[in-house]
Amino acid sequence: MTETKAAARTSLTRERVVDKALAVADAEGIDAVTIRRLATELGVTPMALYWHFKTKDDLLAGAADRVLDDVVVPPPGELWAEDLRAVLTTLVAAMRPHPQVAPLVATRMMAHPLGLDLTERALSRLAAAGFTPEAASALAMQALRSAIAMVTGDQVDASGVDAETRAEHLRHKQALIASLSPEKYPALVSHAVAMTYCDDEEYFGLGIDLFVAGVRGLAPTPAS
Repeated sequence: MTETKAAARTSLTRERVVDKALAVADAEGIDAVTIRRLATELGVTPMALYWHFKTKDDLLAGAADRVLDDVVVPPPGELWAEDLRAVLTTLVAAMRPHPQVAPLVATRMMAHPLGLDLTERALSRLAAAGFTPEAASALAMQALRSAIAMVTGDQVDASGVDAETRAEHLRHKQALIASLSPEKYPALVSHAVAMTYCDDEEYFGLGIDLFVAGVRGLAPTPAS
């Protein structure tokens, strides 16, 4: 082992490996994250990474855990619907920087302390709304999947590809919609730009409000 690689291995930490995995996933997609690729990026041998992660699945779980590390469990409020909105908001905020890893968060919610805290808050507030344990559990799972879907939506996920490729994809999408027959699809044609580009904050805000409004409509107990 060279002196450089020996020094790199000495300074190698679990946190450094996860940071690099997230950076690679953000830039090139989750499929680009491999033990060999990360070892090359970090200047160590693949064996050095196995001290911290036995398999690629362990590594990806570590990346999902890092995303959940950024969850800020909101303080309880007086209204259950506002609490539910706060839970969704903080989950979306934690996942937004790393949409390539967001789908993996679902596999770690019950293994991460903050994931457990967030789920506990959601279930307790849904119970306060009058939902049965079965319905509350289903809604909590739907909330998680809805948050992931928002973060990984085509209009907001700019990760995994370079800026030029992303821009070309959006130009093609807009042109495709705009090229439709205006007689048959007048609304689509007039919304070509809006269907291609969006204001991220408005997109996420509307998505969260839509979910919460749906739950309020189903709730046995009014939200206020």
